Amino acid sequence: YDGMIIKYTVNGNVEWGKEIGGSSDDRITCITETIDGDYVVGGHFSSSSIDLESQITLNNNGERNGMIIKYGSNGKIEWGNVVGGKKSEQITCIINAKEGGYVVGGHFSSSSLNFENGTELNNKGSSDGMIIKYGSNGEVEWGNVIGGNKDDEITSIIETSEGGYIAVGNFMSSNIRLQNKVELINYGYRDGMIVKCSKSGIIEWGSKVGGENNDQINSIIEISNRSYIVGGDFESTS
Repeated sequence: YDGMIIKYTVNGNVEWGKEIGGSSDDRITCITETIDGDYVVGGHFSSSSIDLESQITLNNNGERNGMIIKYGSNGKIEWGNVVGGKKSEQITCIINAKEGGYVVGGHFSSSSLNFENGTELNNKGSSDGMIIKYGSNGEVEWGNVIGGNKDDEITSIIETSEGGYIAVGNFMSSNIRLQNKVELINYGYRDGMIVKCSKSGIIEWGSKVGGENNDQINSIIEISNRSYIVGGDFESTS
């Protein structure tokens, strides 16, 4: 597989298209429009390296790494970044931040992820959820780990009208301990989770949805009265 990004006109005519790939499986999973009318895409790649335009190369550090690529409105690549360690990482969602830059969510199984500004994400189990804030030029500003002793992941994220971000996903860990004494305790096999963090990435509150079986949250929106609606699926009897 190769990733692809295609720009269409209002009438459905193709303006331009780009492929993102190397010798193995590479995929684009999310995209957002920036304040200035450009585009940032996220995904993951298993190829040892991906050569992009403008002499930009993404090098894989492990089995599968996450990737974030910025395109201009004309489809020209401006920059590309790798999110990855020795094992497997994936970007599942990306949003444009009102204050500038981007916030991405996903999960990572490497023991740690290290970024240029000194930010370090340390894995607590098998696979942990992650939230990372990037500046407008692709530089990491902060990151937070959402995880425990098993497989946990972030599937969707929004910016709230009152400030900060809410991420949703699912967790298999027996419990997840976060900042401000926030703790999520698993009811069964896999539970859905909702986590609110501030603009600086500090966890403010968390909630869970689950029973004795497999349950997960896949999407979230904010509605007019500053409340939230989430959607997902549940296999538990109740």
